Amino acid sequence: MKALSPKEVHLAQEAKKDLLLVDIREPYEYQNCQIEALRIPMAEFASKFPSIAQHEQIVVMCQSGKRAEALVNFIETELHAANLYILTGGLNAWISDVAPHLSCE
Repeated sequence: MKALSPKEVHLAQEAKKDLLLVDIREPYEYQNCQIEALRIPMAEFASKFPSIAQHEQIVVMCQSGKRAEALVNFIETELHAANLYILTGGLNAWISDVAPHLSCE
């Protein structure tokens, strides 16, 4: 399983690389805290993956990284995806490392 740090993802976004950040948190979770990412709840990700699979890097994030790890492991195993990454530390690390101005409860 591959992982990228929040800083690596942020630098790739700034460089306009073919990277898609996907937030798999539930709708009630991102009502409280949002960053710029495609929102696909975890339960819908497998069915929607084919429509985003063309990206060079797909970075999956949740609040802490644990659900993202489980989902990426499943998708890699079942769909043989090679372009998936997890965001190390999830949204918590993103806020700490890239966006300390965000306050999410």
